[in-house]
Amino acid sequence: MENYAQQYADIKKSMRKDEAAFNKIDRRLTQKINNEDFKVIDADQALQENYTFGKRLADKVAKVGGSWGFVISFIVFLVGWMIINVMQLFGWHFDPYPFILLNLALSCISAIQAPIIMMSQNRAGEKDDLDRRNDYHVNLRSEEELKLLHAKVDLQTKYNKHQSQLNQLQMEMLIRIEASQREKNIEDNLQSEKDD
Repeated sequence: MENYAQQYADIKKSMRKDEAAFNKIDRRLTQKINNEDFKVIDADQALQENYTFGKRLADKVAKVGGSWGFVISFIVFLVGWMIINVMQLFGWHFDPYPFILLNLALSCISAIQAPIIMMSQNRAGEKDDLDRRNDYHVNLRSEEELKLLHAKVDLQTKYNKHQSQLNQLQMEMLIRIEASQREKNIEDNLQSEKDD
């Protein structure tokens, strides 16, 4: 019986170590999740915090300037300008054939529109950069969580093995106790028969 008691104590000791390791992994997992290095930033909110009038204007100009509606209406405007000046409709002839005034207007529009669109693209690049950083942090955090969860599953397997050993030991002890009890009952019955 002493052998069973020692085995039982050893298994229980191993199980307590496993439980301590579980708790340690839980604490590490909680720390990793709450770690500032893994914090995800709301990209839209971060960009809204310094969203000035100029940036709003750049976004609107880029949105309008990059649409089919703008392209089609601008083509209609150019064709209308040329028709009015070549055919002298309504008696207007303010920009004769090489359309120097039209070229000047187009150059000015291009000179202003291009940097404004680039400003808007820079804002989109900032958002992409924040999204990329968030993805990196999420991936890093997931990797750490997976490592810890894998360690926890390994510990759970080990703990279950110890639990199984403990159950087997208890069964062996019960069988031995029952066998011992039966032997004692048989001896008591034989003794009582002899006494009769």
